[in-house]
Formats: sequence, structure tokens, C-alpha cells
Amino acid sequence: MEKIKTDIPLNYITIKTTKSRIDKGLLAIPVSLIEIFPKSADKIYLIDENGKEEKKSFTPYNSSSRECRIGGLKNFYEKYEIFNGDELVIQLLDDKKYMIIPEKIFGTTLMAKLHEFEKIDNEKLLDEKLSSISKFANLSKKDILKNEFIRLSSNEVKKRKTITKQKITTKENVPFALRKILLNLYEGKCQVSNFTFLMKNGLPYFELHHIDALKGNHLKNLIVVSPNVHAQFTYANLEQKFDNDGWLREVKFNDNLFKVSQIIDKLPKYFEKEVHF
Repeated sequence: MEKIKTDIPLNYITIKTTKSRIDKGLLAIPVSLIEIFPKSADKIYLIDENGKEEKKSFTPYNSSSRECRIGGLKNFYEKYEIFNGDELVIQLLDDKKYMIIPEKIFGTTLMAKLHEFEKIDNEKLLDEKLSSISKFANLSKKDILKNEFIRLSSNEVKKRKTITKQKITTKENVPFALRKILLNLYEGKCQVSNFTFLMKNGLPYFELHHIDALKGNHLKNLIVVSPNVHAQFTYANLEQKFDNDGWLREVKFNDNLFKVSQIIDKLPKYFEKEVHF
């Protein structure tokens, strides 16, 4: 087994296929993964990227063959055009239920869902899409949002767009997806003062400040603030200190210096996949 950096925004496990097993319609489970499979011969269920369930034969490691394997995959290999060395993503979903799909389809499907998530401007639809991504990736919603923070923060910071409405030009709002990510990761607490309060609906109140008003809705250009701190960014004498990666680290309001909390410090810098042979 080896760990390799991946562009897909989560940590996951793959099994590398071999020609001899593909020809026989089998998937050999490496010894390093046998702990997540049953200890006795039985049927297991494979789930595809669309949620369709299919029963397959399973042979445990302690059988006479001394090989843990899943059988009946000839049609699977033909359908997805699996060749020697291709990697299959494998996830334990529930007792005897596993999602096994080609890595190329897993990555394409997940990224498509995430790009759709970014563009949604309705809170209810946003939650529905987040639930869909969480189910597909087999991760909690919180972890999905953390991973999105990491992925989006590595994008280039672009100029902020303007929108013309009935001949009135105004700056674009922060997308619902980014507000969702920041709300969950900072829990509504101001990154400067750590203050928030609960609104009548039970949610923490917060505002989002664009550090550079001319730059767009990038996570490095957005900061969660309380109303008082937001007003100081606008009206006080202001000095700002950034690190080499472009994250705001300190602010000074009228000679009063404050540290700026950044959640990126508590998150991994990249994602890895475990490749099992």
C-alpha cells in the first residue's frame, strides 16, 4: 500500500486491478484491507455511482484459496472498460455493503456535484445537494465543507464581479455555498473578536467582509466578522498583515492590534488516496 497525493478533494482508498483477475471476473482484496470485509463466505452488496445495489459472491481470506476476493464482476469490468492497472475506489457503506466504482468515474461524478453545489443560490436546494454529496462520498456534511474550504482556498483570487440591475450596478453577493462553508467551520464566530450571538431562529449571526472590495468571493478574501468589527474594517484607521500564502493574520484598528483566526491552520494541506495492490 502507498499513499499518493490526489486532486480529488477527500482522502479515499483504491484497489489496483490486475489482468489475471479481470479476465476471471474477480477482484482480489489486498491483505491490508481484509479487516473491512466479512470473515466468512457470504454474499455482499456492491453499490454503483447511481446507488443501484447488486449482490455478489464473496470469498474470505481464510478460505482454501487463501485469497479474499469478490466474484461475478465480468460485466462490471466490461461496462466500465477496466484494464490492467486501473484503480477502483472502495468504500464500506454499511454491513456487507460496499461502493466500488472506477476512480475516473468517482472523481468526475464528485467534482460535478461539487461544481453544482457552488452555483446553487437557494438554501433548501443547497442542503439537498450537500446531503447528496455526503452520501456519495461517504463523509459527513461537516467534512465535505471542510474539504471544500481546502479546495476552494487554493484557487486563484480573481477580481470581484459587478451585476447591473435596472441600470443600478452593485457588487456580487457571496454565494450560498461559501456562506455555508464559513458558517459551519467558524460556527458564526468572528475571526477577530470570537464574538457571535444566536438569532431568533437559533442560528449564529455573522457578517462576511471582503478584505479587498475589488477582489472576488475567494476564501482568502472573505472573513467572518461581528457587526462591530465589520464597521471597524470600514471606518477605523486600518492596517492589515498577510502571510506569504495571502491569508490575513493581523489587523490593527486605531492602533489596537488583533490576531485573525484562520481555520486553514487546522485543516490538512492536501488530500491523499491509499492505493492497495
